[in-house]
Amino acid sequence: MPKHPGRTALYRLFDRDGRLLYVGISRNPDVRWGQHSLTKDWWHEVERRETKWLATRTRAEDAERQAIQTEHPRYNTQHRWTSPPSSGIKIPEDPAELYAKYRKALEERRALEPQIKAIAARALREGAPVGQLAKLTGMTPEVFRRIARTEGVQRRREPTVGREAEAKRAGKEPK
Repeated sequence: MPKHPGRTALYRLFDRDGRLLYVGISRNPDVRWGQHSLTKDWWHEVERRETKWLATRTRAEDAERQAIQTEHPRYNTQHRWTSPPSSGIKIPEDPAELYAKYRKALEERRALEPQIKAIAARALREGAPVGQLAKLTGMTPEVFRRIARTEGVQRRREPTVGREAEAKRAGKEPK
């Protein structure tokens, strides 16, 4: 029985200028590199190797997929993201930078949400229409309808769509 069953290496291969050539996984990287040296036309470009050991094959597979999709090694083909030519989406050279910007924006938004909800609740109690709040914030009117329901703000007009409207038409109290 192996000393560390399932333990798998995630390895990165770089050229002499530090450019990432290939990302792979193996339980025995030395053997795998020997296979690469016999089968890969680009093997002569490899100058440096980095190896990180992960506890399970599944974790290594997930890490490999993520590394390929975000670091864009030159010679990997499996797990590579591509966008159809007609999509109009430009894949940036460094997606990790874009992901970091998105994450930061998301964190900032989450930090602002309690203030937005408090201000919106006050505005709704004072009679502001959900449509106006939606236009000001870029959120949907439903966000403000939910805030109003949570805060117990009475509707200014009867609902025209949705469960409340159906309940009203059926002569029942909405839930």
